Amino acid sequence: MEEIELAIPGCFLSVSDDNLLIGSNRPLSSLSTAIYGGGLRTIRYALNHRLTHYYPSEKDFPGGSVSAYLEECARRLTADPEESAVLLTAATVSLYSHKIIQTGPVTVEIVTTGGVEKTACRASSPALYREEDGRFAPLGTINMMVLLKGRLPDGIMARAFITLTEGKTAALQDLGIADVNNGLPATGTGTDGITFITDPSGPLFTDAGPFSELGAALAKAAYESVTECLVKYDHPWNSSPLLQTPDAVDLKQLKKSLSKENR
Repeated sequence: MEEIELAIPGCFLSVSDDNLLIGSNRPLSSLSTAIYGGGLRTIRYALNHRLTHYYPSEKDFPGGSVSAYLEECARRLTADPEESAVLLTAATVSLYSHKIIQTGPVTVEIVTTGGVEKTACRASSPALYREEDGRFAPLGTINMMVLLKGRLPDGIMARAFITLTEGKTAALQDLGIADVNNGLPATGTGTDGITFITDPSGPLFTDAGPFSELGAALAKAAYESVTECLVKYDHPWNSSPLLQTPDAVDLKQLKKSLSKENR
């Protein structure tokens, strides 16, 4: 297993065929969508695990549930499950993107895996399945593990999720990724995940919106890492120039046109 020292003090990234494990020598704050260890809590490990077998329902997973399976995945890597948040993907985790964005006092580090060929979707499209009897959707997944050299109030951590998601969606729009079921511009996949980690001993930030320096760094990290995953490694079939973001408009001309219409 390859081990990489991260820019966030005391943190490392371990890379193997089916796992990306971020570890820390001290407790860190986390907000995560992870099935195991998700929510707002204190962690020392963040894991992105690749599922290599198909299980038709949750009860078919080793241990009888997805949560039990992911708990065992953390334990096998000697990560304390009680201090872990574990994301699940079907993407090839060894083809990950690792980016560091530094601007002023802000340092954001991101480790992303991505695949959009099976589950790219447009939020607001009709549902494809009903959660019932432990059955669930297939995995494609864009998973982001993000570290901030700083601390945030709880509400601002939630705001950071919005900014990271907007950065991801901007990347998909610029690449012209289509919803695999209707051909409309995709906003994500049906199974995306985020684990966002902050340092309680770092400087305090109180704004994670995209106009702020922190928010701009978060969005840039998400945008660049998702773009790298899809362009460098994935080359998705459902990418079309017809759906790519058009050129920017001339705002001055737009305002002039609007003012003429209102006369």
